[in-house]
Amino acid sequence: MAGARLLLAPLLWWQGRQLRRATPRLPEPPGPRQGKAGVGFSRLRILVVGDSAAAGVGVDEQAQALAPLLAHALARQLSSGPMGLTSVSWQVVARTGVSSRSALAMLAATRLEPADVLVTVLGTHDVLEQVHPAQWLHNLDAVRSHAKHRAKVRYTVHCAPPRMDLMPMLPQPLRWVLGASAARLDSALGNHVRHAHRRSRFVLPFDPAHEDPAQWLAADRFHPNAALYLRWAEALAAHIEFDLMQNPSRGAVLPGGFAPSVFARLDNEPSGFSQFGSLR
Repeated sequence: MAGARLLLAPLLWWQGRQLRRATPRLPEPPGPRQGKAGVGFSRLRILVVGDSAAAGVGVDEQAQALAPLLAHALARQLSSGPMGLTSVSWQVVARTGVSSRSALAMLAATRLEPADVLVTVLGTHDVLEQVHPAQWLHNLDAVRSHAKHRAKVRYTVHCAPPRMDLMPMLPQPLRWVLGASAARLDSALGNHVRHAHRRSRFVLPFDPAHEDPAQWLAADRFHPNAALYLRWAEALAAHIEFDLMQNPSRGAVLPGGFAPSVFARLDNEPSGFSQFGSLR
């Protein structure tokens, strides 16, 4: 793979340059970067950290982006379950161009609200920068540790890198090279969290090889549109709800009307390709 990439380097550089010129640069949507969904005695707090996809690039306003949609989906799903009415507060810390390495500096420079669940949306720029899988995992571990220390996060979901090999806007052989890199990172992530405690991997159920990208992608043919952000949020909410329901010590409302986090009973747990340029 490395040898083939070296031989193809001039062509890959040219394809990347042409792609950057032809791809529209979409802005991050305006709107608040934190809020609350639902009402109830139980509450859940989520922190979404990531790149342009986490920031909602591809839609017109932040209300159509992943984090607020995820909060609304979780509030609806959890309220219909054994926990009863549940409110979900959310905060998103995201910026176009962020990789797993630069995400840590972004977090450190941001005031973080307390959170129970961390969701990372990182990987595209690690693929573009050809980050080694071991370094990718180290960076994700650092982001998670920082969130656990400052926001008291207890459960983490890492969204898998996008399937670059299925992106129709990428020409060959650039698509093949980026797809192989994304697959290596994703495989390493799956192995890394397979037996981890309160940590999981999530894959968006969207296959542009069998679904019409025009229905799900924004004008740049790369970022999600409003329909795909909603689909992503609902599938991710179901993933998080399933994991929360496996925890027998999930939240309870204390006497006097005080509503702790759904993870309140876990408080005693020890916390312990630059050569191709950037697409977002």
